[in-house]
Amino acid sequence: MPSIKYEAKVASGATPFYGQLVVSNLHYDDDSAVTINDFFGTVFKSPARLGKNDIVVGTNPWQEVTPDVTVNQIGDSTFLVIVRLEFKGPYTFNLSDTISFGINGDLTDDPDFYQNSFSFEADQMPYATGIVEIHVPPAPTPALASSKLSIVLQSKFAKFPFNLPLVGTILENVPPGDYNVSVMDLATEDQTTVAETRASPTFLDVNIGEYTGVSITFGSVSKYSALDLGFGDIPPLQGENFHVQLLIDGAPFTDFYSSTNHTSPVRRLPETGSFAVIVDNITLNNVDYTFRVWNEGLPRKLFTIIYREDDVKSSPIDTSGFVQLPIVIESDFEVDQDILIRLTSDDLIYTEKVPAQAGTTPFSVLVAPGEYSIRSASFVNSGTVYVVETATNITVLPDGSTELNLKLLKGASLQVKGFPDHLSFGAIADLTPDNAKDLVAARVSSIFKYAGTDGAGDKEKFLDNDSSTSRTIQLALEVENELADGSKVLPVMISYTCNLSQGDIYEQLRRKDWLTHSFANLILALNIAKSAVDEDHPVPAGFIVNPDFLGEGQKANLVDYGVPVREPLQDALDHWQIEAEIPDSIVDTFAGYTHAVNWLIRTVAPSVTFGWQVNIWGGGTSTWIYNTGSDDDGGSDNNEPYAEANKLAEYIKSLGTYDGEYAPDFLAIDRYEADDWTLRAYSNGYFYGPYEWRRFYDFVRDVSISLQVPVMPWQIPASRAPLVADIVSSEYDSEHWGTGGSYLLGDVDINSDYQNINPTVLSLKLDSSLIKADTAAEVWQRGEPFDLSQPAYRDFPLRGIFTVLLGGGSTTGVISTVGNAGPWVIDRLSAYADDPIKFDDTSSDGSNTKAKCRQSTGNQWWSRLWEEWRRTGNARV
Repeated sequence: MPSIKYEAKVASGATPFYGQLVVSNLHYDDDSAVTINDFFGTVFKSPARLGKNDIVVGTNPWQEVTPDVTVNQIGDSTFLVIVRLEFKGPYTFNLSDTISFGINGDLTDDPDFYQNSFSFEADQMPYATGIVEIHVPPAPTPALASSKLSIVLQSKFAKFPFNLPLVGTILENVPPGDYNVSVMDLATEDQTTVAETRASPTFLDVNIGEYTGVSITFGSVSKYSALDLGFGDIPPLQGENFHVQLLIDGAPFTDFYSSTNHTSPVRRLPETGSFAVIVDNITLNNVDYTFRVWNEGLPRKLFTIIYREDDVKSSPIDTSGFVQLPIVIESDFEVDQDILIRLTSDDLIYTEKVPAQAGTTPFSVLVAPGEYSIRSASFVNSGTVYVVETATNITVLPDGSTELNLKLLKGASLQVKGFPDHLSFGAIADLTPDNAKDLVAARVSSIFKYAGTDGAGDKEKFLDNDSSTSRTIQLALEVENELADGSKVLPVMISYTCNLSQGDIYEQLRRKDWLTHSFANLILALNIAKSAVDEDHPVPAGFIVNPDFLGEGQKANLVDYGVPVREPLQDALDHWQIEAEIPDSIVDTFAGYTHAVNWLIRTVAPSVTFGWQVNIWGGGTSTWIYNTGSDDDGGSDNNEPYAEANKLAEYIKSLGTYDGEYAPDFLAIDRYEADDWTLRAYSNGYFYGPYEWRRFYDFVRDVSISLQVPVMPWQIPASRAPLVADIVSSEYDSEHWGTGGSYLLGDVDINSDYQNINPTVLSLKLDSSLIKADTAAEVWQRGEPFDLSQPAYRDFPLRGIFTVLLGGGSTTGVISTVGNAGPWVIDRLSAYADDPIKFDDTSSDGSNTKAKCRQSTGNQWWSRLWEEWRRTGNARV
């Protein structure tokens, strides 16, 4: 069959950032012309992704051509581009016809590599994949005949899982690249029959159009027993957690925690022998609950044990010498909500519900004198966070003089205009072709991009156009339309009116011309946003203003420091011929500058939503996040995130930035925009494990409480920690591994064991003077015990967090052009969108957040709290 020949060249004028690949002289190798009936297909390699708008087909006569583009990453800087060019009817190519591909990448480095990579077909697509032949033998035992083989082909850039029947040779198409091959043991669904399973080879080099083989072999077959152990509805113990021990032939086999109306699968128990199930007793509110002990023989099959109310015996304990414990609540308001209070000692648990209002309510039972840890549940009611403050521990004296004092504080309203009524996620956009596809797949609620031409305020000139803002608004509409589920997608612009991110802050604050230009350029972006208001979009855009401005101000303690404000602001208004009188309250100081920005936004575009940005380093350093309370850290006072949060909050209060009629709607809080296993992060002192991420979100919570402002963690890295089975290069900086996504979104494959992480990255050497650890492994060890089996965001509404914006200019978010997102991130966000955490209960029965918040975050509150108590040895159940 004749093949299609061509000429390809890089057009003149190419730079390391952009160039064009131009194809011409299309003909068959027998010199006959290429004729197509419906479409023309091509596959080639590119240094960057491209989309349908980057393709121009030049024909004579002119033809209407519609490109369809698919891109697969196959190398650190190499992409396989698959293009289908749909024609309206038959067409015969002239030798002078051209196909031009605009590429936002470097074609000047080894142009022959790209020019020689094309393949073409008429009315069919060229090969774009290799073929993996998977040879699967018959089941080693009839019990496994209907089981599926689970095999995973994993490259640096993609993961292809297959569940295959046991039917011989199976062909699977995958993009070219190097793959690790892993298989799971073949097993019945209940894992009572399991066959050892091996793949050979365990590494594949897949090339386009070529066959590569993998052979599966089965080893020994093992038989097991299996148990589903659960707890039904036990009303007196609703919300409690039970410590379960399983013994085999009298020896401990496993232990775990469970709760009412929950069943835990226990698999691969021995085939024969005896087992015992023991549940620790619980003494709750002076009643001792003991559980039936199960002793039986292992049945070589799946069996079920469910504890029900009849399996629990209760008896009151002797309360001689016990005392009343009044609960005293201080509050200036009342809420239609109960506050949950829990006292825990080594042997006893007391719980009580009291109305969320000022007053004194004793525990409903007498309390044993002794030492207790205290936990009280903050809550969300009608979209507003309410925080319950109390001591961590209490000593109940035997003379009955002890009181438990609580303070009820009103926190932030989570209902921020322009954002949905649930915890939402947004992501950075870079306005490249695949953005819409990625953002739609992740089902984001917002997208963000830096405004203007240079993304930093364009202080040198007045802009007459801001395509970044207009294109971001258009992209948000495109994503919204593609989602087609009634949800809105908010464009969020990052806008500088004074750029303190680049150092020399006093020069930035002094130059009136710079301030004038940047004020005017903010007005331009606001006008563009305002023009997008319509019936479906009353809030056309969001703005995050002046990253690092408040952080640098806090570091230098700038409040009344003189700054030209009124004159450059007036000049900017005059430039756009806006007649508005600047309030007398706006003065020429650093604080006055923040008031000017607030007033300008509310005056020019009152329909937008906006907030300022703050940093964790405003107090002078970001390394406090690593403190553990030792003397070397400066003592326990410096260990608490609230100490740093209060410093920041007090500074913002001194500025008055969040006071008055022009106050912003929210506050964005930035960790540092980098994936943790990249040089940009760890060389600058940013490498977080579970301990540090937990403290970061504690800091975010405490800022929100102190300011009563809803908060937005911003530029959060969504990158994940690579698993042992993942392919990791020795030079892995470009692979953008990280920790932020694993913590935020959860990673059941890591669960509670850092040794599930690839050892190559765990051995990373760190600067211990900054990060207080010599290796990445030590950072993860510092976070033990941790549990990544569930996402961290489940309690975010209780922390005042209403949305999280992922990614950055060089940091993994959602889009495929930056970092290493892919299905790992996108699939988790998409699944979350099926059942997001609501801020309020809008059910028809009129119930309020008591139902919704508990369902979304409060139910887990108890279980997560339980884990904390268990880890610190404060509870025994």
